[in-house]
Amino acid sequence: MSKLTITTTKDNYDAVLSALHDIGLMQIEQISPSAGLRQAESLYYRDMTELAQRFRSLSGMLKRQPNPKRYSFNTIEELIEASGRVSIDERVIWLNRQIGKTETIKANLEERLSTIGMLKGFAHDISILNSPRIVSFIVADYKRKGKDEKEFNDWIRKLESESLTTKIAGATIISMERSKESRIGEAATKTKLQMIPVPREYGVVNDASKRIRERIELAEQRLIELNQELDGISKENYPIVSAIKEQLELEAAKQDVTTKLGQTQSTISIEGWVPTKMVQRLKRTLSKITSEKVSLTEIDTKEIAPTKMENPRWSRLYEFFIRFYSLPKSNEIDPTMIFAVLFPVFFGFMVGDFGYGAVMLAFSIWLSHRIQHPPKRSRIPKKISSFVHTIISDNGLFFISRAIMPGAVIAMVLGAAFDNYFGFALPYYTALFNVQTGLSKLLLVSGWIGVGVISFGLVLGFVNNMRVRNRKHAYAKLGWLMTAWGIVLTGLLVLHRQSIGFSNPVSIIYIISILAGIAVFLAGEGVQSLMELPSIVSHILSYTRLVGILLASFILAEVIDLVFTSSIHSSLPIAIFGIVILVVGQLFNLVIAVFEPGIQGARLIYVEMFSKFFSGNGQEFRPFKNERRHTISRFSIEK
Repeated sequence: MSKLTITTTKDNYDAVLSALHDIGLMQIEQISPSAGLRQAESLYYRDMTELAQRFRSLSGMLKRQPNPKRYSFNTIEELIEASGRVSIDERVIWLNRQIGKTETIKANLEERLSTIGMLKGFAHDISILNSPRIVSFIVADYKRKGKDEKEFNDWIRKLESESLTTKIAGATIISMERSKESRIGEAATKTKLQMIPVPREYGVVNDASKRIRERIELAEQRLIELNQELDGISKENYPIVSAIKEQLELEAAKQDVTTKLGQTQSTISIEGWVPTKMVQRLKRTLSKITSEKVSLTEIDTKEIAPTKMENPRWSRLYEFFIRFYSLPKSNEIDPTMIFAVLFPVFFGFMVGDFGYGAVMLAFSIWLSHRIQHPPKRSRIPKKISSFVHTIISDNGLFFISRAIMPGAVIAMVLGAAFDNYFGFALPYYTALFNVQTGLSKLLLVSGWIGVGVISFGLVLGFVNNMRVRNRKHAYAKLGWLMTAWGIVLTGLLVLHRQSIGFSNPVSIIYIISILAGIAVFLAGEGVQSLMELPSIVSHILSYTRLVGILLASFILAEVIDLVFTSSIHSSLPIAIFGIVILVVGQLFNLVIAVFEPGIQGARLIYVEMFSKFFSGNGQEFRPFKNERRHTISRFSIEK
């Protein structure tokens, strides 16, 4: 990133700001006080705000049109003139109000019809249920059993002395004097029942229902007429209204930015961050627009630039996980590619089963496709989907499902090597590696993985600190590296029962490495860093959990399979029980195989590795730009 000052003449100010917006390469900052410039004045600010509010409201009342025509506005005057030609506000507001009123009437009539339908068993004129003195309520049949039902029945018996209760098919009608209507509210609170007021209608139920249906049909016809008129107005005006709205919002954004700029009597200065590799192209673009009446000056600053993550396409998916942890600073190494390589390997290693990997891969493909192409009507219960969405959004689910895919493939490859298929082994096939008999080798491999990852993290820490010229901390990372390797190699000597002391010159070298490393990181980070010495060992040993989780899943699957295979040779009930255990147990183990490797795989990277080099807390690069959907950009970057 480079921090630049762009200076141009006032007559080119709008064109330059519009170009910066359309190109979207500059994060505009407050002009430096040392520049000796006064704050720039906002132009048309009140007009832009009022017009933007008007067209935002108007656009919301019109009906969206597919693939609307796109417009271009070259000047603010042209935009204001176009907005003045739109004169549909009053009619659109009236139509929306009428539609809202008619929909309310229709909904009330439908509710009334539903209530009247509950009186099908009532053979008399329903007008007798309501009068200036009498009010009636409907209580649906009480289905629940227990204490509430007893309270309800007791309440009905108590009420019979001061009201009239009529039993009909599926409901009870309670009629009483209006002066005693408050008793209904008391009963509803105690019995947790809904007391539905009987609507004021006349005639028998069928006649009343017929009249209500006719009124509903009239309301529906009215809605059709109103919507047809609104559709016609929307079809003709939505494209231009949405385009004006969008351009007004862009102009308002430009006016907001004006407060950050500086000016003299004849010039305007804009200050901000631009990707270094784009500076020359930006200069050529602005020079062409202003006929060379612009200058770009790079500012020598010690400020930390905003972060613009730029990773290869195959690893961009994992930027989601880095942002979740913390955005890297622009002057440190972006760990996205590291995560993109290590996480699938750790995940697949801990799953280590072909069957589980295949199910995860299929489910991930289905889930990511469903999120990108949601069905019109979902068969998933709303309670389940609502619960999931309280934890994570669709966007997060999509990234997680895509991130699991490479790990699922690795799990399938290792599962085939381990001869592990939902815990079963294939007949007439010899595993390339047996998990149980080769446990010691797997632990050794996981330990060396830990040494390698922690060492790589310390090397990256050295590089990061050298980049910011913090040599003390850079050398401290090398001290930690010497200490870690000295401890590891000394530990291997102990495991192989070799002597440690002057009789073994190699051990002396390792001990000297430990002591020298401690001296180096103490010099760089101070005495308090000595408290972190046990953590370097625990972080390396943490990687043995790769084997622990793999083994736990492997053994649990074997136990489930053993129960199943033992039961199928017994009686039918026991065989059925064994099948249930197989299905439920494998589903349970599969869920564990998704969550535990996912959580622990991320933890081994976030905690054990990132703590060696990654500080985060970066500020994201936010260029001056709004998305265009209904308008056409005036400017583009020079090639």
